[in-house]
Amino acid sequence: MSAQIPADLVDKLERLALVDFRTKQGLECLQKAIRFADQLHVVDTSGVEPMDSVLEDRALHLRDDMVTEGDCPEELLQLSKSTFEEYFVAPPGNIPLPTRDKRAAILKHSEF
Repeated sequence: MSAQIPADLVDKLERLALVDFRTKQGLECLQKAIRFADQLHVVDTSGVEPMDSVLEDRALHLRDDMVTEGDCPEELLQLSKSTFEEYFVAPPGNIPLPTRDKRAAILKHSEF
């Protein structure tokens, strides 16, 4: 584990992002992201009021929806890698990481 990133922070980030930082490449990616975000600390924001939205002073105009084509479910379903009873099958989402104890046991036998 890198001395720059405390183990408990890595654990929390892994749980929040569902990303595994057990590899050297994963830790390097995390360190690079932190270095990039740390650049924000040098920006002087004194006297700048926080914004409620990045579109604070703009009105959003929505267009009218006009259906110009459709009613072709067979064609659309052919675009999917996997279907079931005329429905798209989404790929599995993120898989939760093992608990911290199990990860520690795995790390004990790794290069970190």
